[in-house]
Amino acid sequence: MQTLETQDNQIVEKSYTIKDWQGGYESLPEEYDYWIDDIEGEIPPELAGTLFRNGAGLLDINGERLHHPFDGDGMISRITFINGRAHFRNRFVQTAGYLAEQKAKKILYRGVFGTQKPGGWLANIFDFKLKNIANTNVIYWGKKLLALWEAAEPYLLNPHTLETVGNEYFNGVLSKGEAFSAHPRKVGWVDETQQHHLHLT
Repeated sequence: MQTLETQDNQIVEKSYTIKDWQGGYESLPEEYDYWIDDIEGEIPPELAGTLFRNGAGLLDINGERLHHPFDGDGMISRITFINGRAHFRNRFVQTAGYLAEQKAKKILYRGVFGTQKPGGWLANIFDFKLKNIANTNVIYWGKKLLALWEAAEPYLLNPHTLETVGNEYFNGVLSKGEAFSAHPRKVGWVDETQQHHLHLT
């Protein structure tokens, strides 16, 4: 709990602390898969669907901090509501760059927001290769779950397991190396095989 003194000398208690905020800038290396049992109130039984979210889940590589959270590797989170219960699952998008850095246990790529490879400016100045971090958005479109980043191809994911299938090129409409928008907006229900999925992006 944090306290704050106002101009008229009143003490106001807040429900969060600076440490709580700092937690948003730490890596979440674990991947989870569980039913949520600690719930305040009640989930309406008629609420049935799945909410997908994407964001930077890994903000360091083997202890080497990234310069900015926007350079972090993408992690998809999924909450599914069914029969008055909720299930959570999260997984990293297994991009080629993510897998390479996990294997090397060090930063291998420069980041768009200032992250540098080890080796100083000489190792970075002429290296224009960027890692597709697939961390900006996630959409369910054309019966495909896609992890997006502004400067590269989308990654196709299994919507049930969140496993990474590979890059998506839309039957050749998108060429290898071409970028796909990372900021579409879609709100609605998708009825697929008698089960409703709620997607808010």
